[in-house]
Amino acid sequence: MNWQHFQAFIWLRWRLMINQLRRGGAVNALVAVIVAVAGVLLAIGGFVTAFLVGLLALPLVPADYYPLVLLYVWDGLVVTFLFTWMIGLLIELQRSEVLSLDKFLHLPVSLKGAFLINYCSSLLSPSLIILLPAMVALSLALVITRGPVMLLILPLLAAFFLMVTAVTYQFQGWLASLMVNKRRRRTIIAFVIMGFVLLCQTPQLIHFIRPWEAAQQESADTNTARTELNRKLNFGEITMEKYSEQNNEMNRAAQAQREASDSQFLRTLEDTTRIVNVVLPPGWLPLGAAGAAAGNVVPALLGTLGLTLIGSASLYRAFRTTLRLYTGQFSAGKRATAPVVAVAGVTAKPAKLAGNLLERHVPYVSEQTAAVALGGFRSLTRAPEAKFLLLTPVFMVVAFGSMFLTRTVELPEIARPLAALGAMGMILLSLGQLMGNQFGFDRSGFRAFVLCSASRGDILLGKNLAAAPLALGLAGLVVVAMQVLHPMRVEHFLAVPLQMLSMYLLYCPVANWLSIYAPMPIRSGTMKPANPKLVPVLLHMLTVFLVPLTMAPALLALGIEFAVEELAGVRGVPIYLILSLLECPAIVFAYLRVVRWEGGLLQRREQKILETVTTRAE
Repeated sequence: MNWQHFQAFIWLRWRLMINQLRRGGAVNALVAVIVAVAGVLLAIGGFVTAFLVGLLALPLVPADYYPLVLLYVWDGLVVTFLFTWMIGLLIELQRSEVLSLDKFLHLPVSLKGAFLINYCSSLLSPSLIILLPAMVALSLALVITRGPVMLLILPLLAAFFLMVTAVTYQFQGWLASLMVNKRRRRTIIAFVIMGFVLLCQTPQLIHFIRPWEAAQQESADTNTARTELNRKLNFGEITMEKYSEQNNEMNRAAQAQREASDSQFLRTLEDTTRIVNVVLPPGWLPLGAAGAAAGNVVPALLGTLGLTLIGSASLYRAFRTTLRLYTGQFSAGKRATAPVVAVAGVTAKPAKLAGNLLERHVPYVSEQTAAVALGGFRSLTRAPEAKFLLLTPVFMVVAFGSMFLTRTVELPEIARPLAALGAMGMILLSLGQLMGNQFGFDRSGFRAFVLCSASRGDILLGKNLAAAPLALGLAGLVVVAMQVLHPMRVEHFLAVPLQMLSMYLLYCPVANWLSIYAPMPIRSGTMKPANPKLVPVLLHMLTVFLVPLTMAPALLALGIEFAVEELAGVRGVPIYLILSLLECPAIVFAYLRVVRWEGGLLQRREQKILETVTTRAE
């Protein structure tokens, strides 16, 4: 790298920052100064606090436990930094370069200097500014209290920050190469945000696992024995001396149990923490600090070497990706190769083209309905906002369904199909924003429905069929999971899918009516309504409370079987399955009649819907 070029890039970066402040005006400059001062004050406060903790608080820890406590302290700092760093990453997923390299590709300069300036500029984040001084202060305090061996933490800390920032920079560059395609860009943002939401559900899952339940069970057993002892004393079955003797013995046993349980929990926590730190590279910093405190310098040296190698490799890959991005290698289209039809009189068989989804045939429906259904299904699987909505029931099932993974209480037989049907209702409610506003997501594409000659009932039927594979497919996974965790009777397992289909068909007319009378335009790439009005919003809110009532008839068959078995004592007859086989065709017939009637409503209001959904978002 040419150092003169590097100095020129630094000067250019400084001039750009000054010009930005001047163009922003005095108010913008004042706000920037206030934010900078606040960041400096927080950094100073973190530095002083961490230094005092390392200098005064940690030396009070017994020598035998000092390395372990130090491991936990560094783990807390690392987890806090990574969490805040990930929040900043979500705010700016795609890397924004301070110096755009495409401005220098035609100049005889080394691009490594500009790349290095961009990388260093990416380090100016609140989490790094606030937490880095605190970590340095803790390291310096450890050097004072534990000796020169703790100096190994400083290069280990530098390697840690190099690894985190370099990997992040490489990840952002890779996302920038993928986000050249705008549709793919919105999809990536949706999936990354949902992934972060799932990560935030980890404490909830840990709460469901309840690793402390064993100790709670032991405490409950002790309380039961103590209650029995008190009963014997009250009824005169034992004397006061005998009561005191047994009570003291019970207290000693309970104390020994608690100590053993606490000791086992601490050992498990220590083993788990060390394994996680060994497996995950960010944990090498706490391991190195704890090893240095115990007099073992090998973890710190190996951690410094490993983190430095990972960071250097990530920076190199980020530089190569950046060059490929700015030279157009990601946006250039693939060269099409024409198939050779005949060579030297020999005819070559052309390659078989992949089938087009929109050309497929859907049985038992008209061609217009099939076209709307296949087109709508393709739209649902490609639109980023639709993907975001379709992932919502997945996370709801994960969050609430995890309770069934850890509870030892056996569900009654009647409650198992009811739980599966409840999951189906939850899925439908989570899809309400999508299915209750079907034409709002079409936006200008709704003109195709207005201009086409297809029956409006066929359009509504096609819209409902488009969402059916997604809703019923996810419901099928729930049924299989329920059957594995809490097996249902065979006739219940066969009847539940029919009931889920009935629930979906009962829900669709409500969603169609809501889409016709309360359409709301949706901004492209988001789920936020554009210029929402009060009446449609209130109708959507009211529908949430009315949907369970509309799906109640689907539960009638299960209720009848429960009443016959519990009240009449008749068992062994598959009443639920028989009634489901009779009820489902009746609901299908009623659904088709209602959809044809709603087609007339759509035809009368289609101009109003077109005017609403094509309104340009402000």
